[in-house]
Amino acid sequence: MKTAFVAYAGCLLTLAVIDAIWLGIVARSFYRDQLGELMLPSPNIAIAALFYLLFTVAIVILAVLPALSSSSIGTALLYGAILGLAAYGTYDITNLSTLKNWPLAMSLVDMVWGTFLTALSAVGGYCAARFFA
Repeated sequence: MKTAFVAYAGCLLTLAVIDAIWLGIVARSFYRDQLGELMLPSPNIAIAALFYLLFTVAIVILAVLPALSSSSIGTALLYGAILGLAAYGTYDITNLSTLKNWPLAMSLVDMVWGTFLTALSAVGGYCAARFFA
């Protein structure tokens, strides 16, 4: 149980820090330009926190724990990438299919980002569990 909690903390920290850099600095104007009036002036922190807390559970269960079982950082990376593509793809492809004027570029960039971010977060959780649990 301790291993899962340490993995969770490592994943959550990795996810939050890297996504904050991406959303707050690197791609801030991209999302604003793509979404325009759809974007809130500032994010709803409580709802964002709920996403991070729940998504981290999925990363640990579906990517980190299998990687720890096989002692393979590659498994964490691959399973994390698959999970990220599935999760972010579901959101972005659904928006493309149901919302007027949803930007294709937004979906493509966001799916690539979600794949990369989730893979790195799974590796962060894997490394935390290997070194600290």
